[in-house]
Amino acid sequence: MAAYIQCLRQIRSITQRLMEVQSGCENGPVFIRTRSMALQGLADQLNLLAERVRTLTERMEQLEAVQKRIMTHIAHDLRTPLTSLSGYAEMLKNDMMWNEAEAKKYIDIIFAKSQRLSELVRNFFEWAKLEADDAPSNFQRVELTAKLQEIVVNFVQEFEKKETVPILEFPRHRVFVWADVSGFERILNNLIANSIQHGHNGKTHGIKMWEEKDKERVWIEVWDRGKGIDPAEIPFIFERLYKGGGPSFDASHGSGLGLSITKKLVEKHGGEIVVRSIPFERTSFSFYLKRAEP
Repeated sequence: MAAYIQCLRQIRSITQRLMEVQSGCENGPVFIRTRSMALQGLADQLNLLAERVRTLTERMEQLEAVQKRIMTHIAHDLRTPLTSLSGYAEMLKNDMMWNEAEAKKYIDIIFAKSQRLSELVRNFFEWAKLEADDAPSNFQRVELTAKLQEIVVNFVQEFEKKETVPILEFPRHRVFVWADVSGFERILNNLIANSIQHGHNGKTHGIKMWEEKDKERVWIEVWDRGKGIDPAEIPFIFERLYKGGGPSFDASHGSGLGLSITKKLVEKHGGEIVVRSIPFERTSFSFYLKRAEP
């Protein structure tokens, strides 16, 4: 009879704990002393369930906090170019006495602000897709040397504005990798634009590609001799929305998503991205892709 009463108490204890888990209360794990393997197993599984619920609850709270930060950043980053667009457009609308040169000046500003706005929206949209793992990929064999040259050509005018010519170090033979073309182009575009924007004071930029045959990897490095990155900030520069004070990376002036997007795209390719920086000597972003046979 005593064993029966003790068993009932243990069942009530387990039931009470289940109700606490359901209501979100945290009162610690269930400890019972019993000879019944079934009851002990039930208590152990309940404790595992409670721990799982606690972990998921903490994760959900973290995601909600991140979402609030994202919405705050979106509102802030979009408001600035929108305010400028509205202001300059209103000036052109209300004052018809602008001469052609003045009007062209403000039209150019409006165009630049609209481009910046489009870039911000595109970054937020692409980052959201990557976070949700909702960005489709089409991996195929890509001839890397030709693709790199094609991408670099798109930046010729930007390099000319900074009065520099990039140093290209590519193998003479054809090299193939497995890549999603649009994702790979975005990686390179982000890194090259970042180097031009923040490393131009070094007057030297370079793009290097080499094979690591023993590991079937192909590395691509985008480097410059600019001011570099503060060592204290290097561990954080790939974090979403991080906007440090360093002069040599995307987050210092942009949405704080460019390098985060780049890292996610590299990882989606099964690769890894590494950053090294020695101010005014060499600041580099290097990543690898999986080599494909010709």
